[in-house]
Amino acid sequence: MDHKLEIFVTTAEQQSFTRAAELLHMTPSAISLSIKALEKKLGVRLFDRSNKYVQLTEAGQLSYAQAKEILLKYDQLKIALADLEPSTAMSLSIGAAYTFGEYFLPGIIYAFSKRHPHITPNITIHNSKTIIEQIHKQELDIGFIVEGEANGSEVDMALFAEEAMVVIARPNHPVIRNPHVDLDLLEAETWIIRESGSGTRDVTDKLFAQLGIAPKKVMSFGSSQTIKESVALGLGISYLSESTVKSETNLGTIGAISLTNFPNKSRFHYITHRSSFHTPAAQLFLDFLSSYVMDEKISAHTKKRLAGL
Repeated sequence: MDHKLEIFVTTAEQQSFTRAAELLHMTPSAISLSIKALEKKLGVRLFDRSNKYVQLTEAGQLSYAQAKEILLKYDQLKIALADLEPSTAMSLSIGAAYTFGEYFLPGIIYAFSKRHPHITPNITIHNSKTIIEQIHKQELDIGFIVEGEANGSEVDMALFAEEAMVVIARPNHPVIRNPHVDLDLLEAETWIIRESGSGTRDVTDKLFAQLGIAPKKVMSFGSSQTIKESVALGLGISYLSESTVKSETNLGTIGAISLTNFPNKSRFHYITHRSSFHTPAAQLFLDFLSSYVMDEKISAHTKKRLAGL
């Protein structure tokens, strides 16, 4: 593979010779010389340069898209060749939304690793929106999202599991003690919810619409764990999937109720890029997921164990 392509792509993404040099452990002058050599070879100018920025030209934008594809194909070739040697370790890049990644994925990875110890998963945890974007860019082999729609013709999505949603508060809170839904009380409360882009946030917004309420006091956090700790301290109430609060409800630090007239569920999907090529490791994991969903359905035993993580 021509190393100049990697230098070009890195420079385009960083929009800086200096930052590209740092990432590639080269000098800025070496980066500049490599870019000039590539421009001479292709017969086009790839960048508009100034003292303040480096920006792709129209020819550079076209070249960047093709170069990314070439580098991706090269990585796929290396993986395919490595698979010819059965003893060779393989890597697998998995992305997961926070809720799924924190409470379900560890058990799944444990079970998968027991069957395929030669595959090393690399895990990325972020919100659902970011995981979808990374799948679109083919930066991940497989992603798990909460709710969310992976729009576009380039992504395949399959339902993995569903979880009931519950309202949580301190155990002595009126919302927990009152068996009837008090809309005025719910609207007046401080709600501690997930950030925009989170699948759990989407389900929470759906609940507000169903109830016809618009809480004026809202706090947004990027982690379900932080939300639970805030609720336990009495800072407000929240709406999370049942398994994520199982440990706290068992300990009595948090109370949880199901709104029977508003039976929302948090749906977990796994997504892949609609590519003709899946790495051998990714295909093994997809086959495993299909078996796991059919045969185990995230068993009660697994849920109980993961709730304590």
